[in-house]
Amino acid sequence: PKGSMERPSMRALHTASAALALCLVALAGWHLQNRDSHFELFSKSAAAAAPQQTTELSWLQTSAFVDQIYMYAGLAVDNKHETGFIAKEIRKHNYQTVVRLFTSLDDATVRAVLWDQSVHCLVWPPLVRYPGISETAKTDLRAYAAAGNNVVFLGNYVAVQFMNDVFGFQLMSDYKDGPYYRNDRNVRGTPFQWSMNRLQQPDGSVYGVKVDSIPMDGKCMFDTMGACVVFYIKYNLGTVTYIAFDYDTPYGIDHWDQILHAGMMM
Repeated sequence: PKGSMERPSMRALHTASAALALCLVALAGWHLQNRDSHFELFSKSAAAAAPQQTTELSWLQTSAFVDQIYMYAGLAVDNKHETGFIAKEIRKHNYQTVVRLFTSLDDATVRAVLWDQSVHCLVWPPLVRYPGISETAKTDLRAYAAAGNNVVFLGNYVAVQFMNDVFGFQLMSDYKDGPYYRNDRNVRGTPFQWSMNRLQQPDGSVYGVKVDSIPMDGKCMFDTMGACVVFYIKYNLGTVTYIAFDYDTPYGIDHWDQILHAGMMM
């Protein structure tokens, strides 16, 4: 009787063991299948994220701020109120940047500045009077831009006229109250694509130009109702950049300091 009782118990134990083994096999199969699904999903997600990651990494690798610039600080600009402030704004968060000032516009000085192979950005603060510059110096300025360098003008109507005279543009002054909106199509591939999508009217003065007067090789970055306040114009291998704010006050300038930095990186 004892042996007959053990046999059913052994059979039950074998049955339970077989059932457990089947469950383990099924669980292993489900895990492998689910793992493949998760791997496939991860692969698709990684593939989808790859272009954006590549773009961001590419930007990080090429977005180092300019290490040194030249800035005009002669009689045609407001050295008492604006030049020093603009130099501080240029170096804001970029303290390694060296701002080299030049005060004379005679041919020898201009040529020495423009022929310096180590500096690829020249900034003109807002002009309070038309600069006394010779035709030879204007030719050198055009050659500097054409060689692949960046000439940045900060805004007022004297600067617009000076740009027209030097580079042969036909820019027409215009004014509209802000805010000014980013042109998402035009900013692609430029430092401005990482800027805010709207610029507020600053406490200082803004001197825009008519969008329609910008040459075919130019693109408007920020505008409102046909008045452009930030644009650049390709000039052969280089760039002429214009920012309409004259930086005449340290208060209420919103994000115009970031716009200055982006303009210098063109």
